[in-house]
Amino acid sequence: MAQAKQYGSGADAMISVDQGADLFVESMLSNNVEYLFINSGTDTFPIQESLAKYIDRGQDVPETILCLDEKMGMAAAHGYFMISGRPQVLLVHVDSGTQAVGGAVHNAQRGRAGIVFCAGRAPYTYEGEMVGGKNMSIHWIQEQLDQAGGVRPFTKWDYEVRRPENLQRIMQRAFQVASSEPAGLVYVTLPREVLMAPMETTTIPAAARHGRATTPQADPEALSETAAILASAQRPVIITSQSGRNKNVVAHMTQLAELTGAPVITERVRLSFPSDHPLSAPTAMEADYIRNADAILVVDTDIPWIPTNVRPAPDAAVVWIDQDPVKDSIPLWTFPADILMEADSSKAVPALVFEIREQMTAAQSQAASERAAKTGAAHEAITIQSRERSESLSTENPIAPDWLSHCLGQVMAPDDILLNEAVTNGGSVISNIPRTVPGTMHGSGGSSLGWALGAAFGARLAAPDKNVVCTVGDGAFVYGCPTSSIWAAQKYNAPFLTVIYNNQIHNAPRMATLGGYPEGVIDRTKNFVGMEIFPSPDYATLAVSCGAYGETVEDPAEVIPALKRAYAAIAEGQPAVLDVRLARPALS
Repeated sequence: MAQAKQYGSGADAMISVDQGADLFVESMLSNNVEYLFINSGTDTFPIQESLAKYIDRGQDVPETILCLDEKMGMAAAHGYFMISGRPQVLLVHVDSGTQAVGGAVHNAQRGRAGIVFCAGRAPYTYEGEMVGGKNMSIHWIQEQLDQAGGVRPFTKWDYEVRRPENLQRIMQRAFQVASSEPAGLVYVTLPREVLMAPMETTTIPAAARHGRATTPQADPEALSETAAILASAQRPVIITSQSGRNKNVVAHMTQLAELTGAPVITERVRLSFPSDHPLSAPTAMEADYIRNADAILVVDTDIPWIPTNVRPAPDAAVVWIDQDPVKDSIPLWTFPADILMEADSSKAVPALVFEIREQMTAAQSQAASERAAKTGAAHEAITIQSRERSESLSTENPIAPDWLSHCLGQVMAPDDILLNEAVTNGGSVISNIPRTVPGTMHGSGGSSLGWALGAAFGARLAAPDKNVVCTVGDGAFVYGCPTSSIWAAQKYNAPFLTVIYNNQIHNAPRMATLGGYPEGVIDRTKNFVGMEIFPSPDYATLAVSCGAYGETVEDPAEVIPALKRAYAAIAEGQPAVLDVRLARPALS
């Protein structure tokens, strides 16, 4: 007989401390935080003093990771969370440091990244009433009416610590909210007076008794109804994006697709379905699948289709499974749903597989098998055609994006981790680089460029035994704070490979312009005002200046040899950057 689990054993710990900042350190220790990502200022030094004190005493503390740019620090914490599932801490300085994080807070929000985002706050006092009060002119100009207001729309929770006595409980609450699904960003502000307040003893709450909440099961009635819809459907389709954040979902999603004969459309914010599976829908077929479906199951997806481009038939049954099914943080979200199920997909999908097996008749099962075989054959034909096309580009000069992606797919191992921010070439990456192992394909989940470099660094910290590769456009590379990201990768022994799809233009605005004005002046004159990044900076030299291996690649025959040289560099502990020069779309 299994022994009953003992509850109530997580006692709070009474410890000796010297100042409020010690409670911040103790909170990180009690929550098993491995890294403190920091961009320091004149308000964060009490925490840094506390860390130095612990180290001097021979005590373990989280490793401090200096982030030369705040945005890169947030991306690194995001990347770490993606791989580990454990919130880490980002500490920046007051209002300006908070604002410098910029669009990375958007990516963390939409990517469902649990991060404890902390910032100093301008001191309250200024006549010597308390230790840590204002003593520099910036302490007046840094104070804002509502410092948290700039990030509040992107967070799950925010709080300003006002007294040292409960700082540790506020921090525990921050970890709890950040890690509970759907995971997300929390924001804590820390005045100097609180951090420097003298203390003697305090109680640290047991993290085990203040941890993340359990996730919801699917409603049995809704699950049974969904199973009936999918079992009887003749043209079912599955759409998913982030369900792969729980790695075990991938196998169950595969079972569900095979059981129903449904093609699977996936955005691959996380790897939610094997890219080489016969039911993995090619991009070229996605719109037709949605348009012709009689049943659509949407799992952990924010935007399943663009209504101006394609939408389901009015009589198609639409079912959603998501822990955030109504998307209340997206103001205008009006997608149809016959069943809107609030549930953890890691629980709901295997339960749905079981329920469908219970309900499915022999005739329905036979029809699903025939549908799966027919769909798989169509997908295979497109896959072969796509591969042959990519291979045929081996001598095209300038280098074609599909040839670059094909070569990268040949070099990468199945368990290498890929972070994709190639923007307008992102589809080329997805189509040509097979990803089959859960946890090996990631996107930001948001739309603020400059995520991949910092996230790749954080991912390598979380998975030190894995190769990490990020694919970026040249614009995304610049946005990604390359000096900060590459320098940190070298300093903290977390090397990763960056492959730049360098088309020397902000191609997304170019494509939007041509779509909005298909016969406009820009189209006629090819004068892409404010978009061309030409002449291109020497990104390889920039990488070398930060201690990385850097190489510019212009010959298609050199793509695979250059990739192998870059892989050899990261194997030796050196970050690598390949600046691959593609055709300039502005000239076409």
